[in-house]
Amino acid sequence: MTRLPLFFLAICLALPVSGAVTIERYHSHDFAFRAAAPGNPFDVELAGEFAGPNGQRLRVPGFYDGDGTWKIRFSPPAEGTWSMRTVSPLPALNGPTEAGIRCVANRHRNIHGGLRVDPLHPHHFIYEDGSRYFLMGYEADWLWAVDMNDPARTTMRRLIDQMAARRFNHVLVNVYAHDTKWSPGREHQWDYGPPAMFAWEGSNEKPDHSRLNVRFFQLYDGMVSALRDKGIVAHIMLKVYNKMVNWPPRGSEDEARYFRYVVARYQGFCNVVWDYSKEAKNEKDELLQARLTDLIRATDAYGRLTTVHDDDLYEWDPELSRNIDFRTDQQHSDWAAMIAFDRARRAYPVVNSEFGYERGVDKLPSYGVEHDWEEQLRRAWLVYMAGGYGVYYYHNTAWDVVKPDPEPPGMKAFQLLADTLSALPHWRMEPRNELAAGAACLALPGEAYAFYVEGQQVAVHLRGLASPESAQAEWIDTWTGAREPEKLGRATAVRLRKPAAFGKAPGLLVVRR
Repeated sequence: MTRLPLFFLAICLALPVSGAVTIERYHSHDFAFRAAAPGNPFDVELAGEFAGPNGQRLRVPGFYDGDGTWKIRFSPPAEGTWSMRTVSPLPALNGPTEAGIRCVANRHRNIHGGLRVDPLHPHHFIYEDGSRYFLMGYEADWLWAVDMNDPARTTMRRLIDQMAARRFNHVLVNVYAHDTKWSPGREHQWDYGPPAMFAWEGSNEKPDHSRLNVRFFQLYDGMVSALRDKGIVAHIMLKVYNKMVNWPPRGSEDEARYFRYVVARYQGFCNVVWDYSKEAKNEKDELLQARLTDLIRATDAYGRLTTVHDDDLYEWDPELSRNIDFRTDQQHSDWAAMIAFDRARRAYPVVNSEFGYERGVDKLPSYGVEHDWEEQLRRAWLVYMAGGYGVYYYHNTAWDVVKPDPEPPGMKAFQLLADTLSALPHWRMEPRNELAAGAACLALPGEAYAFYVEGQQVAVHLRGLASPESAQAEWIDTWTGAREPEKLGRATAVRLRKPAAFGKAPGLLVVRR
């Protein structure tokens, strides 16, 4: 029997399977290549050079997926015919081609391409296909860690379904976190810290930072894919400094390898935005943070949005923050004032990622600060009325405790917030508190006004509205969604009373031309 040289065999294994490849627009397809490589396979460079309609070109990095297999995850941004050629210093991976890749129309109602900043209304977001995006965030730091040993990922999928049903479309999630000081170890069945698997080979105590744990990331793929199919953006925080992770040494090649690997692996999912770290203020070397954020952007062929979580010094420095697309802040007191401050400083979207913590229905060991759902909802309304976006926190699904049932009482009211404001031309309305005494106001004068009223009455100035008596005016109970019509007269300045039936619940007065 004639033996083939190992080099020739590797080249043969690297050739893709023949046959036409059809991908829906914005969906992802993995091109897989097998080869033998000396040394550390995670150090093998691989990229796919894609050429598409109208001269479009993308150079998409590949990643090692274990068992002698490398993958290039491709998400075509335009319909038509694409071709691919691989580029690698490893001869076995250099040169395979795929012609006739067909990108057809997207048929999935929840997939709209990557998230973008709206160029016409830069304080807001828009999808790549032009669909509007009203960001309603949910923090689920340990979502990836839930039932890692359950092939069906039952609890993880239950939480994702629950979020989607309540209009949450943006989830803040860590790549990896280890444990919390307020719930150390596995105290009960809903405690997922320390997780069942680690991001590197070895353990958190003795990691091999030169080699990523492929099985860990294959499970993470499933989470990102499940979020995408429900229309939820994965706001991926690549680091976290206060959750007991044994990270690679700062500024090391191991650290850079980790960043490159995560970005190479997940940029092919259209529902991804990058965040350098949760609570990035804990990184005191701002230049290192800038270099790693630049590395994220340089590795990403698709231009997914980038942000930095809760680091005022970084985000307010114009030289450093040139590499972020929107503001993500933690603000526990000056909710509306800080949104206004950041909007005035720079024309980009502003997200308050942590303004309150709803108390769990079941009392489980968790973070010590907690709020009634009514107070957390109130803070959210103040954030949105200031022209920002917010992120929901629930004690029993944040951090390493994940128990989605029973459903948190505040979720339904947050859905009401999203339904109410997104039904307005929200992206064209601006904070106009000078139009109200006793309320926060968003307005597009002459067309639409929204007044958030916590007291019993409000004075409003419907500046720019012709014929107020013919306008549509309605009160909405922000706790229950109950509605009552309001009759307006000819005057543009008027004092009105919130319906008595609302009781202590703040009301939203909506006036439309």
